[in-house]
Amino acid sequence: MKIQEWKVGDWAVFDLNIVQIKEIRGGGSCSVSDGSFETSGMLLDRLRPLTLQNKRTIEWFDWHYGELRQMRGQTGFNYPDISRFFCDLSRQAIDGPEDDRAPFEKAQEFVRGALDMVPVIHGVHLFRAA
Repeated sequence: MKIQEWKVGDWAVFDLNIVQIKEIRGGGSCSVSDGSFETSGMLLDRLRPLTLQNKRTIEWFDWHYGELRQMRGQTGFNYPDISRFFCDLSRQAIDGPEDDRAPFEKAQEFVRGALDMVPVIHGVHLFRAA
């Protein structure tokens, strides 16, 4: 991945959202906002340039992630870890070669596994610990 030089005001892809950089601090720390919420922390390594392709990629992963909310029994799902998994997959898809389908296939496999209530999918626990 090419090192990106970010500036305050730049638009970027962050996890499964489009954000604007509000502040950049030293050591990889910044604040970003999607217009409704502001997030701060060590986030610079999770930002990707806002391009049409990257926007389509995060929308694809966000749609599949949203499919989980339609499933019976989803209220017990381990959403913090599942969300992190889908965000990681989206970054792998953005950073990887254009013909690498592995992150997309893993997301689809996760949704199918969740539908079948498989307890651990790609190393991610489907349900929260009791």
